[in-house]
Amino acid sequence: MPTHNEAEYLPSSLESLKKIEDQIFEHIFILDRCTDNSEAMVRQWFPHTTIVRKETCKWKYSLAENFQMGLEMSKGDIICTHDADATTPPNLLSLLDELKGNVASVGPELLTWKEASLLNRLYYYWEKTRKFAPLGEEPWGALRLIRRDCLEKVGGFKDVFAQETQLDIELRKAGYQSKVAKNMTYYHLRKFSFMKAISSQMQAGKMRRQIKMPLWRVFGHAIIRLRPFILYGYLCGKEDNPRKDNQCQQ
Repeated sequence: MPTHNEAEYLPSSLESLKKIEDQIFEHIFILDRCTDNSEAMVRQWFPHTTIVRKETCKWKYSLAENFQMGLEMSKGDIICTHDADATTPPNLLSLLDELKGNVASVGPELLTWKEASLLNRLYYYWEKTRKFAPLGEEPWGALRLIRRDCLEKVGGFKDVFAQETQLDIELRKAGYQSKVAKNMTYYHLRKFSFMKAISSQMQAGKMRRQIKMPLWRVFGHAIIRLRPFILYGYLCGKEDNPRKDNQCQQ
């Protein structure tokens, strides 16, 4: 679990994770240039866990680097990637049964925590448009179980803005599948604002250009799901500036 000043959401996230603590072989928390009390919160819930204090970053995209650091430090055959602003379903590890054959990655269905704000409530209902997006719904990376052997076969996480999407692309090329478990849900706790929503859409558009997604698909997504700034980010968004020391992208 990487965290960058997520003290507002960590208590709920850690409390839900604590409920399955005895089912997990190891926990690794990466504190990415935190200036809040995230470490104290982690220590409160998991006093004997592994904590990595990351002060600088070598990659352009820090979150991708965090997940790769965790992968390299971990020992298990199954890796769980977990955002610090997401809850943990109590039956998460029942999804282990799905990881067989050509299935390399599986995660629950993501829902926005609608009680956080009025905008969150609106976003919660708007998310249902995913089911009608071009080519259907795809996995979301905030909480996943991933087979280590498949991860290592495609070279782990890459230094890109949307490392989960890039991973899914490379897994498909290698003959593997990523699944969403529709019988299980978890919640994204972050409170939305209009400015954050616009910025997120523009970043998503740049990500789609970065992974060379065809224009027709981006256009269809923007129209059907009412996300015009994705198209703007894809067509007009400027590339991120070259990274300076300690200034990589979150």
